[in-house]
Amino acid sequence: MRISFSRILRWTSFFFLIGVVLGCASAPPKPSEPTSPPVPVVGKAPTSQLLESNRRKAMEYEQQGEFKKALHRWQIVASCIPEDGEGAKRVIELQSQLRRSAEEHYGKGLSYYQKNLIREARKEFLLTLYYHPDHKEALNYLKNKLFGEEYQSYEVKKGDTLKDIALKNYNDPQKDFLIAYFNDLGKDGKLAPKMILKIPVLESSLPKSHIDKKELPMDEKGMTVDTKEILNKARVAYRAKEYREVTSISQKVLEYDPADKEAKELLNESYYQLGKSLSLRKRYEEALTMLNQVEPGYKDVRETIGAMKKQLAEVHYLDGVKYFTEEELEKAIQEWDKTLLLDPHHPKARRDIENARNLLKKLKEFK
Repeated sequence: MRISFSRILRWTSFFFLIGVVLGCASAPPKPSEPTSPPVPVVGKAPTSQLLESNRRKAMEYEQQGEFKKALHRWQIVASCIPEDGEGAKRVIELQSQLRRSAEEHYGKGLSYYQKNLIREARKEFLLTLYYHPDHKEALNYLKNKLFGEEYQSYEVKKGDTLKDIALKNYNDPQKDFLIAYFNDLGKDGKLAPKMILKIPVLESSLPKSHIDKKELPMDEKGMTVDTKEILNKARVAYRAKEYREVTSISQKVLEYDPADKEAKELLNESYYQLGKSLSLRKRYEEALTMLNQVEPGYKDVRETIGAMKKQLAEVHYLDGVKYFTEEELEKAIQEWDKTLLLDPHHPKARRDIENARNLLKKLKEFK
């Protein structure tokens, strides 16, 4: 007897949902989540609601100046609705804007380098790579031309990824490309336990007696900078709970005086408060971005990040359940993969990935 595609998928979805319901019976209720998944529909495309959500987030990121995040959201819209002229147009415009930003920072880096302002040059070349990770000239300056560059060794541990190592050493997983480049690895280069990596130190640690006078606090016009006055603005912004402004001002102070304890405290506390606030609004990805800027030993940030990863893992897990019931098995697997990246010990994701892959295999056999 030949079994139809639709019947196989519907029966499998039915048993899967029974497992989800029974598996969640002992967990505390979550009022904000649906009590039952939608009825499966064969071949259903991503909902207009999800696409509108990505469109809205893209616009929000643009307003916040987060152009890389905005580009990612517009790419989702453009790929799901190829005929949507707005999505494709914004992708092209943002890609062009990111290239312009990269070249602007690269030009500043060259200017600082020619003036022998090494710390400032390094910062600009790093910003160049943030907007354009494959910028060969900026990478060349960072690797070969900035004197005072130092390295520390790191022994790879089991399960380490380049992003993990970047997070441990720079408190920023997006700097993984630096580690890959300085160790002649591809961005997806394979790591093996006990491999010794060379980790570039981003701030110069030359003895004070060797610091050039030009590295004293000065602005672009060569005028001395009163960091105390700048720091006072950060205090005022902090009292007003304008935490994003505090982070911007504090970072400026630290550019001139990396050892300023009060600026570090204000920076840590502001990122910490931003992360907490975003978490309360269930904007977990943004919250994690903020908390990852906080020094690892600050307050309970490690525990908070761990708990938030579990919350975000559950969001991806439920998205996977939704895709499964909509018969979009590959998307379901992708969401459950994200679940395991955030929470490797998730009680259901690994099992459900296997079930979905087995089902995909059976469906291919019936074609």
